[in-house]
Amino acid sequence: MERLLLKADVVIPISSEPIRNGAVVVDGGRIVDIGTSDRIETDYPSLQKIRRQNSIMLPGFVNAHTHLELSWTRGKIGGFEDFTGWLERLIALKADGIDQDLVEDSMRAGIRDVIGSGVTTLGEISSLDFGGREMLRSSGMRIIAFLELFDRISPRLSSLEFQSEDLYEERPFPHAPYSCGPELLEAVFACAGKNAIATGIHLGESPDEIDFLKNLPNEFERKIFPLIKKETFERPRADTPTRYINRFLHGKDVKLSAVHMVQVVDEDMEIIRGADIGIILCPRSNVLLGVGKPNLSQMVDHERVGLGTDGLSSNSDLDFFQEIRFLHDIMVEQGIRQSARLAVYFATLGGARALFIEEETGSLEVGKSADIICIGCKGGIAPDPYSCVVSSKPEDLQFSMVGGNLIYKKDPWDPCEH
Repeated sequence: MERLLLKADVVIPISSEPIRNGAVVVDGGRIVDIGTSDRIETDYPSLQKIRRQNSIMLPGFVNAHTHLELSWTRGKIGGFEDFTGWLERLIALKADGIDQDLVEDSMRAGIRDVIGSGVTTLGEISSLDFGGREMLRSSGMRIIAFLELFDRISPRLSSLEFQSEDLYEERPFPHAPYSCGPELLEAVFACAGKNAIATGIHLGESPDEIDFLKNLPNEFERKIFPLIKKETFERPRADTPTRYINRFLHGKDVKLSAVHMVQVVDEDMEIIRGADIGIILCPRSNVLLGVGKPNLSQMVDHERVGLGTDGLSSNSDLDFFQEIRFLHDIMVEQGIRQSARLAVYFATLGGARALFIEEETGSLEVGKSADIICIGCKGGIAPDPYSCVVSSKPEDLQFSMVGGNLIYKKDPWDPCEH
């Protein structure tokens, strides 16, 4: 693994202020120094120096929620009017039969797409018995593989093992409050707390979820349960999804990443902060499925908020730059100040914190893994470098590295000097 001195017009550490004419020293896959180019080059005169003109260097993006396994559904689900209508069509599409070769080919393409949009860390939802996870391991990215759990796996829960090695980590992921009964939720969170394994869940995605948890008539029990031959189940009544899930977290030391969180009221944020819950937003998916937009003003002072594209069953592409721009536009719409800076934070350190891996990645700091991307700015660097990141596209990505290893390079290295 090379020792490198990486230079850029601006280095954005995220955890501290941008550095004009900055540099980062990488050794053994770790960041060993960061500062101005003048100081770094004086202290490390013999290192190979790499620089891209008109460039910004920052931590690699954290796409904290994807369904690459469902990439084969792209363009095949339409004509729905609401969330449960979309779910009906997804279930029917799966019931028609799944071509495993198509699944694997589309997943490979999905991996290329996310890497090509600056992602170095991926939070991927994976079916429990899916055989293609080796593609994730060999991608070069940092992978959090959430293994999706439903009530039907309850008899197997005690025998499940969650692997963790190098850049790859598996975690349990009970699908949602409407698809997992109280017994499974209680067992998963108890296991996660006891074994110090972080976990996740889809939470607060649709209005129907609220009706379900209030024990009101709802489309899950009316349409979805009969479709999948699932019996309804008793559950404690709760006014919001956050309050419902907090019943199962109480008294347990559980690191929970809650995905979507559109249906959140102000009182929920007190619970979220108290339980230190990570929030992962998927705004383009939420709008496509008609469930609304997250109220970002509630969340701006919560550190553990990240961003995900979701999958191609509910999004048009996996372009993380586009997801950042969409989030930024919502922030502007909702009158949130410093929206560009905050959007980039959600895409990096906020996402790492939402996944509870901020000690390893998400910012450029001495001791952290060298998960770094470089973006070219054709028109030069704007006074606000965060706005340059927000306006960037995949073709502007110059290189990406994870642990000091390149996973993407637009052009050959052009060393400044040796």
